[in-house]
Amino acid sequence: MRLHVLHKTHYTYPSPVRDSFNELRLQPLSNDWQRCESCFVSVLPTTPLGQYLDLNGNLVHHFEIPEDHSKLIIESRSITTTSKRVDFESFPYGVQMKNLREVGGNPECRDYLQKSHFVSIDPETWREAVEIQGHSKDVFQTAYQIMEHVYLNFEYCASTTSVDTDTLEVLKNRRGVCQDFAHVVIALCRCLGIPARYVSGYFYDSTRNRTMRGAEASHAWLEVFIDGYGWIGLDPTNNCVVRENYVIIGAGRDYRDVAPVTGTYFGRLPESMDISVSVKRMDE
Repeated sequence: MRLHVLHKTHYTYPSPVRDSFNELRLQPLSNDWQRCESCFVSVLPTTPLGQYLDLNGNLVHHFEIPEDHSKLIIESRSITTTSKRVDFESFPYGVQMKNLREVGGNPECRDYLQKSHFVSIDPETWREAVEIQGHSKDVFQTAYQIMEHVYLNFEYCASTTSVDTDTLEVLKNRRGVCQDFAHVVIALCRCLGIPARYVSGYFYDSTRNRTMRGAEASHAWLEVFIDGYGWIGLDPTNNCVVRENYVIIGAGRDYRDVAPVTGTYFGRLPESMDISVSVKRMDE
């Protein structure tokens, strides 16, 4: 699948601000399942962009605008070709929960078994994870049950949480958006010893009636590590295994590692912030 993504972020300030320093995670990754053909990131006021790979292997653009400015416009245009990651006639069943003790020694998984800034590992979360697991002894089956539990029992509701909401609050209130659902599933999986990492990106709604939740916006899901299969994506917002209609921007311990735009500046809070995302299929 060949997907074009246009991501625009527009900040307007009530009075001029200055000394703006920012990092952007907006360029799709290239890996075994997707190839970023092109990506153009632009900023107004015009300024040079640098880039580097962070500790999680995500590509980061960075820039600074020292002079006064009353607006900031960030735009990313990318084309990515994706391929199937999972044979949907044979999900990765067969890896037993008891084998997770060996996975714990894998350096690739170590950071995704511990608590992080937005993900809590505590007795209450552990108790709920054990209840959801029930009699399941299979790693993929357990992770899928957790995803399905969140999808069925949590209300998808915008404006009830913020980018600073952690898993304890979401578990208590049982509502949130894609970021919150991903964090909760990650927390429940980690409590059971299943390595789970946060993924940021986009997806193309290929359903006939455009019924998937979170389309036409930045999206978040998670990946669990299944020994012998690697990282498998799960989207609790839509209760599905991630397929080739998803584009990965980056992965990390939680949202803090892969936020699309982060930064600091000297001045008043933005008067407005408008974000728009368009995802189109180019090979139909």
